[in-house]
Amino acid sequence: MMKLTNAQAENAFDRILSEYRVVAPKRKHGAGRFSDMDVIAYDDIGSLQEIVFSEKTETSAKSVLFPTREAMFNCGAGRIEEVTPDNRPTVVFLRACDVNALKVTDEVFLRNGGCMDSYYSRRRKNLKIFLLECPRQFETCFCVSMGSGRTKDYSVFLRKDADGYAVQVKDDDFPAFFTEGEEADVWPGFPTEDRASLEISEEIDNSIFADEMWKEYTRRCIACGRCNTSCPTCTCFSVQDIPNGDGRDGNKRKRIWSSCQVKNFARLAGDHDFRVPNGDRMRYKVLHKIRDFKRRSGFHMCTGCGRCDDVCPEYISMFRCIERINKIAASGGTD
Repeated sequence: MMKLTNAQAENAFDRILSEYRVVAPKRKHGAGRFSDMDVIAYDDIGSLQEIVFSEKTETSAKSVLFPTREAMFNCGAGRIEEVTPDNRPTVVFLRACDVNALKVTDEVFLRNGGCMDSYYSRRRKNLKIFLLECPRQFETCFCVSMGSGRTKDYSVFLRKDADGYAVQVKDDDFPAFFTEGEEADVWPGFPTEDRASLEISEEIDNSIFADEMWKEYTRRCIACGRCNTSCPTCTCFSVQDIPNGDGRDGNKRKRIWSSCQVKNFARLAGDHDFRVPNGDRMRYKVLHKIRDFKRRSGFHMCTGCGRCDDVCPEYISMFRCIERINKIAASGGTD
């Protein structure tokens, strides 16, 4: 544990960059909802000064392990050739909620159904986590209620101070990068309470399916899927064959992010769709996050990061939806 001056921290970071790809929150000027707005998003970093320590990202870092569009293999003319994935050793800066989100994606891609996803697994083995501090929460966060506001699973903790950086190194792979600085007692700060507390009811039963609240959400939700793409634990994808050029050279099979909120996601052979109203799709998503996944895996899928609340164009709140479900469960029936 040590304190580094700005110059010492930059030297250490340059050494890390020589051996690792680094992904962290970065300010993208003019890339927000309007042309004069910035957005904080995860991206490759080329210097320590590019990292945004104090602001929340609009999207998660899940694309590091699960790319938005991932080529799996080429096929055609009687041959199948696997596309070599980008498996560079990678450092990613994450807050505690996103570190805990990795427990969910690990469960889905490494242990679900007794099968391991080789594409995810290869990237996961080469991933190192640098912890970003959250001494207090952002406006829409409820990570404490979801049990994801703290973590011990990181290689290095790095805090930006007024006069330099505070560093705690836990991983034996990284002391060699931090050869300068003064010894200091450095520990990350974690939030201890939410702005509004939330306790997930254990008494949610199937009667919730018929509640009128889902009809209200049908009127409000526009099925854009932004809640899914911003979420660190949503992992649905489709598989498509994309022609190479004019198609004479075969196809490239890709898996592409999908969303349980968009039209036709639940359509089956025979053209039967289980969830046509938008509120039904939202019901599926919310109950999977706070009930179904925990029944199978022992922990909640939702980490309380609040990103779905931040990006929803209709101002639909996951937090408020869970509150309503708790109220209904406590009353013993539907509204």
